[in-house]
Order: sequence, then structure tokens, then C-alpha cells
Amino acid sequence: MLQALAVSSAALDAGFSSLPEQMSVSPQLARQAAVELVASDKLAEAFALVDRAVRQHPDSQELVSMLALISEARQDWAQASVYLERLVRLQGSGVTAETLCHWVRVLRCQGKIQRAARLADNSLKMFPGHEMLESESSTLKSILSVNLPEAGV
Repeated sequence: MLQALAVSSAALDAGFSSLPEQMSVSPQLARQAAVELVASDKLAEAFALVDRAVRQHPDSQELVSMLALISEARQDWAQASVYLERLVRLQGSGVTAETLCHWVRVLRCQGKIQRAARLADNSLKMFPGHEMLESESSTLKSILSVNLPEAGV
């Protein structure tokens, strides 16, 4: 695995392209190749590479997380939300505050403010005092209070 870190992104990309579709690629190698592609601002190629790898390893939290992050970088909020929801299911009781925080942000970016606020509140019950979740919750409450019509007007 350490040798994979020294391989150039072009070599990794070429290696993936030449592999038969049915040949399995490790999640770790796919992640490293995707990181190199993202660093080279090749988001579409990174997404395609990880998407192929996740079809081979559908329960890989590492790969699903990469698809969510690449989708966020592409500002494809709907796709990012789908992958984050899938990641939450895969993580189960071991779900992380970071995963939930990303999902809250993505929902906010989609304009799903009430759903994001509910998720932030529920997430804070699991991770009380988490700084980023607290910040997101506060931001969402501010947005909701501005958007609510005033009583008696």
C-alpha cells in the first residue's frame, strides 16, 4: 500500500482504465487514485473511478464517503445527499458526527432547511456539544426564524 502512494495519478488512472470491468480493485487503491485526481481538479474522472470501485465494494464506507465528498466538491447536492444517507446507513450505530455534519450542510445547500435543522438537532442528541453541529444548528435556526412570518402581522 505504501508503494501506491508513490505512483503518479496518471499511472493510477491508466491502470484503472485498462482493467477489465469485472476485475476487483481495492478500496484503498481507488481512494488514493481519486485523491490524486481531485488534487489535479479532475473531479469527473475521480467520481467515475470511485463509482466503479463502489460497484465492486458496495459496503465500503471509505468509497461511499469519497463519492459524497466528490459530489460536494462538484456542488451536486442531491447526489451528495444520497451518498451521505447511504453512508449513515452503512455506519449504523457507529455513525460519526462528521458524516452527520456533512449531511446537514448538504441539506442546507439544497434548501431543505427544516429537514437540515431536524437532522442537526437529532445529531446533537447523539453528539452533544459538537462544535460544527452546534454551529450548523444555530445557523439553521437563524434562517428559520427569518423565514417564519411574524405573528399578528
